[in-house]
Amino acid sequence: MYTPAHFSSDDPAIIDEVMQRYPFATLFGNDADGTPFATHLPVVAQRDGDSWRIDAHVARANPHWRWLEQTPQALLVFQGPHGYVSPSLYDQKLSVPTWNYVAVHVYANVATVHDAADKDALLKRLIGRNEPGYAEQWRGLPEDFQQKMLGAIVGLRIVPTRVEAKFKLSQNRPAGDRARILAAQRDGNETERDMAEWMARLTGA
Repeated sequence: MYTPAHFSSDDPAIIDEVMQRYPFATLFGNDADGTPFATHLPVVAQRDGDSWRIDAHVARANPHWRWLEQTPQALLVFQGPHGYVSPSLYDQKLSVPTWNYVAVHVYANVATVHDAADKDALLKRLIGRNEPGYAEQWRGLPEDFQQKMLGAIVGLRIVPTRVEAKFKLSQNRPAGDRARILAAQRDGNETERDMAEWMARLTGA
């Protein structure tokens, strides 16, 4: 992704926070004809030092997993908060609107998971991250129903080979502009307030 130096970050702790807070990601690959194809899916990222293990799954009916078995390289995109920035907030009136955002791109090798026990463990990690209390209910479901549900999915093990993070939060604007942008975001909707939190932390606005 195009990332000017003032918007880039290689801090693994901040990158990990994006993966944890915005775990509904988009997985991009190619279909059998080489045409781009995307799947939206919840993921569980586990950090180990400066690297990550990322688990996910897709419906068996989704052809994406078959194409990944043929070409296992993919791009996983985490999208954080984003929003419009009005030029009315700038001192310089010869200005134009822009859009601020938080994004992490993970270039990765992807392996499919078909073993039922491995898929069950993968699902338990997803349940544990989102609704730990449901784990007991899942374990109490009839065995044949569990196997049917496990048979309807294909697990994905996503192993990052390169990670890029872009925090476009008006770092290139003068301090006065940043202060007004931050104030406007704090008075905005939930997404804008979320972006204001990132901006305050990472730009010192």
